[in-house]
Order: sequence, then structure tokens, then C-alpha cells
Amino acid sequence: MIAPVLTLHAHPTAWTGWEERVRLMVRPRRFEHVVRVAELAAQIAAANGLDVARAYAAGILHDVARDLPDAELLRLAPPECEIDGLHPLALHGRAGRSLLERWGYADPVVLEAVEDHTTGPRGGNGVAQAVYIADVSEPGRGVNADIRELALQDLTAALERAIISKVSYLQGKGITVHPRTLRSYHALPCCAHLAASCPPAEPVTSSAFR
Repeated sequence: MIAPVLTLHAHPTAWTGWEERVRLMVRPRRFEHVVRVAELAAQIAAANGLDVARAYAAGILHDVARDLPDAELLRLAPPECEIDGLHPLALHGRAGRSLLERWGYADPVVLEAVEDHTTGPRGGNGVAQAVYIADVSEPGRGVNADIRELALQDLTAALERAIISKVSYLQGKGITVHPRTLRSYHALPCCAHLAASCPPAEPVTSSAFR
């Protein structure tokens, strides 16, 4: 565990309280994943000159709403589109942000990373990019080791590969791609300038969310 990260917070005791809240909100195996994401996000941040403390915090907080019942997810994050209503698990990023804000967590960089980890980072939030990549490539998943290694060298290239990989995976499984993810996908340089080399990204018929 990257313990020095905690010393970068102005109030490390208060931060420990946030980590404990997450531990109580999720199943034990989920919390193991959360810690691995936080550690990898911090490593990626350090390798790319980003805020390591924020990356670690966002990694710990990213799945705070992941194990909530569907009804609670819908209450915290009213659907934006049909996918959200049919598959409330897609809302757990937005619901997590809403829950944290209600609890008084106020760092906008971290909150955006929590919100966007399910559908893809927007804009230039490097912390959100680090967490998104860490979530899809942390060692416990057993996949995307190439993305994990690339992120330690070239965050932009790793993000591109991660989003393309996610869209390709979902479509290969016959799972509808969320509109937010499609926007992130179509904003990639390869899709803007080399559209023919990118896989197609049209929504398909069925939907499921991890």
C-alpha cells in the first residue's frame, strides 16, 4: 500500500474516516478491488506528474455506491437516458458522487473522477484518467496488463487504448454502450482523425454492467 500518500492530505485522520466509510459500504472483495485501484491510480499519477493524493483518494472512493440497491442508485442519480433507467448499475459513478457530496466531500477533481469512472473521463482531468485506467486494469481483474504498463509511460495512449478496449468488449458481448462512453470514444484522436482504424461504436441491443 502506498502509505505516504495519506501524509499529503491536510487532515490524514479525517481521510482515514473516509476510507473506513467505503469499507463499510461495500462487500469485502469489492473493498480489496478498491484498494488495488487506489494504489495503481497513485502509481499512474506519480509516473505522469499528477496529484498522487487525489488519485489515491479517488481510487478509494470510486466504488462507494457500487453495492447499493437499484432503488437507491436511482434515487441518488436520476436517469439521464434509457440505459440508466433499465440498468441502474450504470449509475453507480454518478450515485457515488452524489452520496459523497451529501456526506460533505467537496474536492471537485476527486468527485469528477468518481462520477466518470464508469463511463469515461471528460476533459483534461488527469486524476479521472488515472482512476479510469486503474479500474479497468488493476491486477485483480486479470486483464489489460498492457494498458496498466502503458499508463506508467504514456497516460494519453493508455486512456485511448482503455476506452477502445471497453467499447470493443461491450459490443463483443452484445452490451449497449452508454452514451457518455460513446462521447468519450468519439472524442479520441484516433476516432477524430483516423476513424477507419477505430472499431465501430454504435449501441447494440442488450445491456449489462459490471
